[in-house]
Amino acid sequence: MFNSSFRQQAAAWQQQFSQRQRGNILQRLLAWIVLGFMLVVAAAILLFMLLLSWLVIPIVVYRYRKKMRRFAEAARQHAGQAEQQQNGQQGGYRQQDRDSRVIEGEVIHKDEK
Repeated sequence: MFNSSFRQQAAAWQQQFSQRQRGNILQRLLAWIVLGFMLVVAAAILLFMLLLSWLVIPIVVYRYRKKMRRFAEAARQHAGQAEQQQNGQQGGYRQQDRDSRVIEGEVIHKDEK
Protein backbone atom coordinates (compact mmCIF):
# COMPACT_ATOMS: atom_id res chain seq x y z
CA MET A 1 0.00 0.00 0.00
CA PHE A 2 2.67 2.52 1.07
CA ASN A 3 5.03 1.34 -1.64
CA SER A 4 2.55 1.80 -4.48
CA SER A 5 1.61 5.33 -3.34
CA PHE A 6 5.27 6.24 -3.20
CA ARG A 7 5.78 4.93 -6.75
CA GLN A 8 2.79 6.93 -7.98
CA GLN A 9 4.12 10.10 -6.38
CA ALA A 10 7.62 9.51 -7.83
CA ALA A 11 6.13 8.98 -11.30
CA ALA A 12 4.15 12.23 -10.97
CA TRP A 13 7.29 14.12 -9.98
CA GLN A 14 9.21 12.65 -12.93
CA GLN A 15 6.42 13.65 -15.29
CA GLN A 16 6.40 17.23 -13.94
CA PHE A 17 10.19 17.41 -14.25
CA SER A 18 10.14 16.18 -17.85
CA GLN A 19 7.47 18.78 -18.71
CA ARG A 20 9.64 21.51 -17.25
CA GLN A 21 12.61 20.30 -19.28
CA ARG A 22 10.68 21.06 -22.47
CA GLY A 23 10.70 24.77 -21.61
CA ASN A 24 11.97 27.53 -23.88
CA ILE A 25 15.72 27.85 -24.37
CA LEU A 26 15.53 31.56 -23.50
CA GLN A 27 13.99 30.71 -20.10
CA ARG A 28 16.84 28.32 -19.38
CA LEU A 29 19.43 30.86 -20.49
CA LEU A 30 17.87 33.59 -18.38
CA ALA A 31 17.74 31.26 -15.35
CA TRP A 32 21.45 30.40 -15.74
CA ILE A 33 22.39 34.08 -16.11
CA VAL A 34 20.38 35.08 -13.03
CA LEU A 35 21.79 32.22 -10.95
CA GLY A 36 25.34 32.99 -12.11
CA PHE A 37 24.89 36.67 -11.25
CA MET A 38 23.57 35.75 -7.79
CA LEU A 39 26.58 33.47 -7.25
CA VAL A 40 29.02 36.23 -8.23
CA VAL A 41 27.28 38.75 -5.95
CA ALA A 42 27.33 36.29 -3.04
CA ALA A 43 31.05 35.60 -3.58
CA ALA A 44 31.75 39.36 -3.69
CA ILE A 45 29.85 39.92 -0.44
CA LEU A 46 31.72 37.05 1.19
CA LEU A 47 35.08 38.45 0.07
CA PHE A 48 34.13 41.94 1.30
CA MET A 49 33.12 40.61 4.71
CA LEU A 50 36.34 38.60 4.97
CA LEU A 51 38.48 41.65 4.17
CA LEU A 52 36.44 43.78 6.55
CA SER A 53 36.98 41.30 9.37
CA TRP A 54 40.72 41.27 8.69
CA LEU A 55 40.73 45.06 9.07
CA VAL A 56 38.45 45.27 12.11
CA ILE A 57 39.81 42.44 14.26
CA PRO A 58 43.23 44.08 14.92
CA ILE A 59 41.48 47.34 15.86
CA VAL A 60 39.21 45.53 18.33
CA VAL A 61 42.15 43.62 19.82
CA TYR A 62 44.15 46.86 20.20
CA ARG A 63 41.27 48.57 22.00
CA TYR A 64 40.79 45.55 24.29
CA ARG A 65 44.47 45.45 25.21
CA LYS A 66 44.47 49.21 25.86
CA LYS A 67 41.42 48.86 28.10
CA MET A 68 43.04 45.99 30.02
CA ARG A 69 46.22 48.04 30.51
CA ARG A 70 44.16 50.92 31.95
CA PHE A 71 42.29 48.49 34.20
CA ALA A 72 45.52 46.92 35.48
CA GLU A 73 47.02 50.38 36.12
CA ALA A 74 43.90 51.45 38.04
CA ALA A 75 44.07 48.24 40.09
CA ARG A 76 47.73 48.90 40.91
CA GLN A 77 46.96 52.46 41.95
CA HIS A 78 44.04 51.33 44.09
CA ALA A 79 46.19 48.67 45.75
CA GLY A 80 48.92 51.24 46.43
CA GLN A 81 46.43 53.69 47.95
CA ALA A 82 44.91 50.97 50.12
CA GLU A 83 48.36 49.97 51.35
CA GLN A 84 49.21 53.59 52.18
CA GLN A 85 45.96 54.02 54.08
CA GLN A 86 46.52 50.80 55.99
CA ASN A 87 50.06 51.85 56.93
CA GLY A 88 48.82 55.31 57.93
CA GLN A 89 46.12 53.97 60.26
CA GLN A 90 48.43 51.55 62.11
CA GLY A 91 46.24 48.70 63.02
CA GLY A 92 43.11 48.44 61.01
CA TYR A 93 40.87 49.37 58.21
CA ARG A 94 38.66 52.38 58.08
CA GLN A 95 34.95 51.79 58.58
CA GLN A 96 34.23 52.58 54.91
CA ASP A 97 36.78 50.02 53.67
CA ARG A 98 35.38 47.40 56.03
CA ASP A 99 31.83 48.08 54.83
CA SER A 100 32.82 47.89 51.18
CA ARG A 101 34.31 44.43 51.64
CA VAL A 102 31.33 42.80 53.39
CA ILE A 103 29.02 40.80 51.18
CA GLU A 104 25.62 40.37 52.73
CA GLY A 105 23.11 37.82 51.56
CA GLU A 106 20.24 35.62 52.57
CA VAL A 107 19.83 31.90 52.06
CA ILE A 108 16.37 31.35 50.65
CA HIS A 109 16.52 27.60 50.22
CA LYS A 110 19.20 25.16 51.19
CA ASP A 111 18.88 21.54 50.20
CA GLU A 112 20.01 19.28 53.07
CA LYS A 113 21.42 16.13 51.49
